[in-house]
Amino acid sequence: MKSSAKFSGYRFLIIGGTSKAGTTSVFTYLAGHPQICPAEKETRFFLDADYPLPSKKRYQRDGQEKYLSLFGSGPQESWRFEATPDYLYSANTPHVIHETLASVHFIFILREPISRLLSWYRFARKRGVIPYDLTFDDYICIQQGNGTSLPRERDHPAFHALEQGRYSVYLRPYLELFDKRVVHIAFYEDLQRDPLVFMTSICHSVGIDTAYFQEYRFDVVNKGSDVRSPGLHKAYLESQERIHKLVRNMPVLRLLLRRLRPNVTATYEKLNVIRGKNVAMSNATKDFMASYYEEEPAKLREMLGVELPWPSNRRSGLSEAGSELSEHGAG
Repeated sequence: MKSSAKFSGYRFLIIGGTSKAGTTSVFTYLAGHPQICPAEKETRFFLDADYPLPSKKRYQRDGQEKYLSLFGSGPQESWRFEATPDYLYSANTPHVIHETLASVHFIFILREPISRLLSWYRFARKRGVIPYDLTFDDYICIQQGNGTSLPRERDHPAFHALEQGRYSVYLRPYLELFDKRVVHIAFYEDLQRDPLVFMTSICHSVGIDTAYFQEYRFDVVNKGSDVRSPGLHKAYLESQERIHKLVRNMPVLRLLLRRLRPNVTATYEKLNVIRGKNVAMSNATKDFMASYYEEEPAKLREMLGVELPWPSNRRSGLSEAGSELSEHGAG
């Protein structure tokens, strides 16, 4: 497969991973930038044919040239922008993108693996991907191959969240195929600490104007939390998605809805969101996770040449990860 002439002159910006690391928030912040032409958040277009997530269009069945149709109208020089976190975990995706898009820039947001795993557990329960009464210990046992298998959706990425926290394995193909200057690695913890600095760094990496974010209100999108009613949560998310699609090419209406969003979100959270509830787990599970990820920080430091904003002791970090009280848009 060779890069299509149809893509000539276009630039593509892709948030390619990881899931549960603030990608929904970052996508929302960038989507309104005047130099950005967004698609819906997760096109999933370049996922492998057998990757267990649905998509409206996928390159194997629809052809690579359909990719442009996923983006709204805008000047050709604007960045065509999407976010599909599972691109990081789809085996053939980096090769297909490399062969298809001549001009592409990636953003990968990494998160301390244990905290991310807890977030996946909460997310999967809210969405009904796993039973709401499945304990965290059993969730880990299933991923180890020691638990009772579930009757459906066993291949959902939620059941691979444990192994997917070993980011160095999945980043390597991107760093080998693409110039490192077009692969921007960021950290969820830095987004939590100072979203303006975080987004400014992305702007510098991509080459877009930073002024847009100087007075920006960085509302948290898709917060990690427990809910009273998974059904109500699903309906809320579906309504948000429908509205987003309706106003995608209506900038004035998009701006109005962005101003209204904080009040709508606050009302929903009062009705359905439970704050401050820790995830219960056994000491055996804590010890296993600390051991499982023990070598990952050193591998990433060597691969990326940067220090990581994570606790140096995995076991002590568990106490910080347990409640996720300040989770910043872990979608």
